[in-house]
Amino acid sequence: MTTTTEWLAQAADDPRAAIALWKENTTAPLVAGRQWDLVRLDFTLATAVISHLKTRGRHIGPYVMGGVEHAMWWLIPLGGARRVRRSPGVAPYRKGAELFVPPPGRYLGERVWVLPDADGERRHTPTSDGALREALGALVTGTAPPR
Repeated sequence: MTTTTEWLAQAADDPRAAIALWKENTTAPLVAGRQWDLVRLDFTLATAVISHLKTRGRHIGPYVMGGVEHAMWWLIPLGGARRVRRSPGVAPYRKGAELFVPPPGRYLGERVWVLPDADGERRHTPTSDGALREALGALVTGTAPPR
């Protein structure tokens, strides 16, 4: 069984080097478009998206939260960035772009992984780009349920 650390490290140019950096208490660069696509959302919008997805019972996959940057970076399936790029508030990362992240379970470099389904069978499943697009659309048009 693949650990979350191993699964995340597969998105690095050199997975063993990423794991070694994490063991040395350093952030490691993961590459968008290798294992999953990556999109950035403003923190306020992203928290509303989380609420929307939860109220509809949708899966929320791993994401990175950056407090100082007031942003969240969401993993979505490969090809998903293209499908959500025109959604309001979404900044997709181009294929090959790097994001420096801490190891799972650690706050480092002003960032932390959030692993909503850490022990579940879907722990290594990114958030669906369709669910993300639906939530963003509902929030913009005002059809999202009140919090």
